[in-house]
Amino acid sequence: MFDFCPHCGQTLEHEQVVGRMLVCAHCGKVIGFVGAAKYADVDETEELIRDRTVARCPVCRQAVEVKAEGDRRTLVPHYSATDKGKICLGSGKAAAAAALPVEPAPARPGKDLSAYMTRDILKVVLARRNAEPTIEVLTLEYLDKTERVRIQIEALREMLGTDFRMQDYPTTLNRPHLGVWASAEACVVARKHEQGGYQSLADGDVAAVLADLGLSKRLFLP
Repeated sequence: MFDFCPHCGQTLEHEQVVGRMLVCAHCGKVIGFVGAAKYADVDETEELIRDRTVARCPVCRQAVEVKAEGDRRTLVPHYSATDKGKICLGSGKAAAAAALPVEPAPARPGKDLSAYMTRDILKVVLARRNAEPTIEVLTLEYLDKTERVRIQIEALREMLGTDFRMQDYPTTLNRPHLGVWASAEACVVARKHEQGGYQSLADGDVAAVLADLGLSKRLFLP
């Protein structure tokens, strides 16, 4: 299940149905298919498999909702677990072959995973309503690249609180490659990422953003 929208950062409160397409009620953008395997508790997933409500896809190994038509049980269309944005080849296949749960391989205790971590160092500008803007350097680490946007949004929440929205950089300042993540009392400026989230500011961008904030802070925090 999804806790928040990766596009606007808002908490998702509406019902999520396993195997169905999820659209954010706040910004209207498509988030993706809801999958039980990645987010549900292991015991809950296996219980759904035993109840024949879901089955493991023989191609991607995700737990997927089962569609029953008479005696025929097939897997509903769903996205691939490894190739983002593409429908899995197991969609529509008979669910019988995927009915038995597969126990994940136990993790080795005490193994150091730091060598496998992706580490991003991001330079952003933080501006508060009644304070001078500051340059913040964020060091974000994650094992799975699909977690990048979630980790970035958590970093924004630490600086802005839970209630914030992404908005365009003020159009009169002509910097369309930059984005603003703003709450009522503060905002963070960074480069937009074409796949969601944000990227580090270049040194020239930092200087330009600081100058813009010095002259036109009201455009960022009305």
